[in-house]
Amino acid sequence: MAPPSGYGPPAGQPPVAYGSGYLPSHHQPKKSNKGLLIGLGAAGAVVLVALLGTGAWAFFTGRLGFGPLSAEDEKAVTAIAAEAPKPTWASDRNATCAAEKLVRDERSDALREAGLIKVSGDSVTYTGSWKGPQATAYSQGLLSCADDWSKAIGSEWALSDTGCLGDIDEKAMAGLITSQNMEVEDAGVDKQADKAVSALDECYASDELSAPTATATPAVLGVDFAVKAPTVEGSEVTLKAKADDSSEWTPVTNGKVNIPVREGGQQGCATFEASISYPWGTTKTSEDKACGKAKDRRLWWTKDKKCAQPKYAPCNSWTLHYEGYKLFDRVTIKLKLNGGNCRSASGSCKDTAFVTKPSGTWTNWTAPKGWKDRFTAEVDGLKAVLPN
Repeated sequence: MAPPSGYGPPAGQPPVAYGSGYLPSHHQPKKSNKGLLIGLGAAGAVVLVALLGTGAWAFFTGRLGFGPLSAEDEKAVTAIAAEAPKPTWASDRNATCAAEKLVRDERSDALREAGLIKVSGDSVTYTGSWKGPQATAYSQGLLSCADDWSKAIGSEWALSDTGCLGDIDEKAMAGLITSQNMEVEDAGVDKQADKAVSALDECYASDELSAPTATATPAVLGVDFAVKAPTVEGSEVTLKAKADDSSEWTPVTNGKVNIPVREGGQQGCATFEASISYPWGTTKTSEDKACGKAKDRRLWWTKDKKCAQPKYAPCNSWTLHYEGYKLFDRVTIKLKLNGGNCRSASGSCKDTAFVTKPSGTWTNWTAPKGWKDRFTAEVDGLKAVLPN
């Protein structure tokens, strides 16, 4: 049976199956674009080849910011690893690894613009001019490049237990390393460093440090103090002292220190400070004060082993000693025989001297053997009788 009028293919064209009916003529496929696509493909291939050539050059020279390092990048790694400051626990291998991480992330172009490196021809030099983010990135690289940074740092800092150290945020530790080793002024670095210090204090710093104790012993023109430091397990406590009339601190060596006075018999007082300085910069201190009295001034004669003036032989000689007189004073030595003139061969019964040392000798006296008269030296109110 013939189909209804108005349906079916045009005359001379076979029917096209479309479901249960026929495809209308306005839904017939358009003329093929295969030739056009082939033409465009040939032109696109030329462009693609050109792009691939440029991209491959940029990729293999590091110009895209990823891929292998360029020759300039490699030189930057070498320069930074060799000259950038690093903590003593970090090895040269750690430094090279950290420098490579930094350069791989930043590339030499960015580091040159930041001022960290200087490029002149084929030469790349390190300037030391760090920016905060780059400095902390390098420091964090040192940490991540170490086999176990908590053990390395713990060994350097003489920490018996590094478990707590290893739990501290790595970025905060990088900030601390940066602040300790590089000259960087950056609020972000300081914030991270403070965070690390707080965590380290909580882990290892002693909460309390008792005061040192000092025991006084009289000395010539001074007071000797034996100072005992408080004991803190796992930490070295250092001691220093400052006299009341001085602004200078003096180290206490082997638990002993001398506090000078101006003249024998005077009191000497000092402040004693105990302190613990932790490797991350925290310092704990405690203080106490102690006083003592210097030895009194002294003046005395001693008999010499032989006569000082052989032309008067047989004779004996004696030397006048002193200690505790005020330094750099001029003193007058008065010599008396039985309360009167001394009958000196020189005709003088007075002598003058400068006090140049805390203790020393000033003059001597010679007399015939068997001489037993009372002979006295007097200096600034003190008297010494010849032991003849």
